[in-house]
Amino acid sequence: MTTLHQLLLLLGLFVVPLILLMSGHRIKRSSSARQRLFWGAVTGHIVALLLALGASLWPPTGWLPTDTWRGALGVWSLVVLPIVGALVAFLGTRRTTS
Repeated sequence: MTTLHQLLLLLGLFVVPLILLMSGHRIKRSSSARQRLFWGAVTGHIVALLLALGASLWPPTGWLPTDTWRGALGVWSLVVLPIVGALVAFLGTRRTTS
């Protein structure tokens, strides 16, 4: 595991939840767009945690040196999926005008 992967793992495990915790403070009083961004990022991070857990529980006898999916699921998803979830939630909801 390179230094970049170690940094991404620490960011995904500690910094992203801290940012979500801080941005979730007083979420009820914020705009609906900010609420959508927040809940999309939370959903993306939960999915990433489940994927990372599944990748880490895969038996070591099945690992190969060329397995890139474990790194993608276990490291990159923790940082990328909250961003993707926030974008999908923000762009995927229909805006109504009244």
